[in-house]
Amino acid sequence: MPSDLHTLLKKHWGYSEFRPRQEPIVEAILAGRDVAVVMPTGGGKSLCYQLPAVALRRTAVVVSPLIALMQDQAASMREIGVNAAFLNSTLEYDGARDVRRQAEAGGLQLLYVSPERVVQENMLAWLKQVPLAFFAIDEAHCISEWGHEFRPEYRQLGILRERFPAVPIAAFTASATRVVRHDILAQLGLRDPVLSVSSFYRPNLRYVVHECAPRQQDSLLRAALDWYREGNVILYAPTIKAVEAIADELGSEGVPIVPYHGKMDAALRQKNQELWMSGEKRVLVGTLAFGLGINQPATRAVIHLALPKTIEQFYQEAGRAGRDGEPADCVLLWQKRDIGLLTHFVQQVEDPAERERAWQRYHTLRRFVEQPRCRHRQICLHFGETPRWETCGACDVCGVTLEWTAKKYAPVRAKATPAPIAKAAAAAASVSAPESPPDALRERLRAWRREFAKAQGMPPYVILHDATVDALCRARPRDLAGLLEVPGIGERKAERFGARILELIAESPAT
Repeated sequence: MPSDLHTLLKKHWGYSEFRPRQEPIVEAILAGRDVAVVMPTGGGKSLCYQLPAVALRRTAVVVSPLIALMQDQAASMREIGVNAAFLNSTLEYDGARDVRRQAEAGGLQLLYVSPERVVQENMLAWLKQVPLAFFAIDEAHCISEWGHEFRPEYRQLGILRERFPAVPIAAFTASATRVVRHDILAQLGLRDPVLSVSSFYRPNLRYVVHECAPRQQDSLLRAALDWYREGNVILYAPTIKAVEAIADELGSEGVPIVPYHGKMDAALRQKNQELWMSGEKRVLVGTLAFGLGINQPATRAVIHLALPKTIEQFYQEAGRAGRDGEPADCVLLWQKRDIGLLTHFVQQVEDPAERERAWQRYHTLRRFVEQPRCRHRQICLHFGETPRWETCGACDVCGVTLEWTAKKYAPVRAKATPAPIAKAAAAAASVSAPESPPDALRERLRAWRREFAKAQGMPPYVILHDATVDALCRARPRDLAGLLEVPGIGERKAERFGARILELIAESPAT
């Protein structure tokens, strides 16, 4: 079985090796075990259920909270030769009927559905006609009232165990404390599950928490956007009014920025997200709720412009930076007035038990931002992990100063590099950064990818990840065999895009 898994991994995903912890999770699912996985953003959770779905040749039902995420993931799978589809409100009757027929005939490997839809009686009855492999519950922390993103519709997912007792369930999340993990197991009725909890330490991220004086935040934000010239940036603002004001003001100054919030027209919100994902607009400013499941690996900075409600929320939102493994910054620029807003939110909670939990989360967050203790270590401890090191060398408490906070600096196009991490953590985290690829070829490949993705109505990363673009620039393969040796290029992508990629490489002389 392991050799077969590596064959599938290479054929579809274009990788020769698994990332840490992926292979045992895949093997547990293939063995019919229930699984609960806590793996930080960027660790490769999706592959842990996608690969066994391909290997089992039956339909894995993936419960996913966002329509846009379902569509992107289904498109990503089809691009690598895996038959995937979704059932949601965007499908017309004929389209939904075709998906149902494929699933009934055993022709679908992955079917993405929302938590609201999967628990409907007609859906549960229909699933009895589908050859099911397993259920995968994405963003599983949403099932717990102790979590920071509790969603009542997730609470009903326990019915899957009741109605399909023989079908394994695999739960996945990036951020869950021990209490939330236990709640996930109980609510989903997992039986003797394989529990896999990865480290919450992400050595490629720099955490910087800075209390701003009144009116200081604006100048710092402009300096930051002047500094981060490569990759994407996410700004988190506390209110819809603030989102719109920041987008209008910075947009009028020539910053390539789009707003995103829940009260926006759905079509405009989708368009703005696509502009940001494609790189046409590098900066997105959204409310604190933006981004569940957003996959933009080349995000170089996430900047919070107000205190989030919880450490979990900060960790998950900040964790959208650096998903490609390259250095990235996670910055929290807060002001004293944020504390008043948070206490107001807590006081609005009517249920006494929930209000008490909200106060606990509030006090934990205040300790995180106000106490001069290593940020990476505080986060690990919060999630129940005890690092062997005391200092990380990659946060403001441990000596990091962001270049753009200095009074004078020279903006550069190169990515900022984190300070060396603590020696005690280096053994687990030291990875030498690859040399920068030639800019001319890189830009030609990215321009082609952007235009092709736009024509197909999908994010550019679905075509090629930035890491794969960089690997192509370094390897400069001359033929199909060489192309298949590049990480991230599987057989389907080589067949579909190989000729054009090789043309672009041949047209760009090596420097």
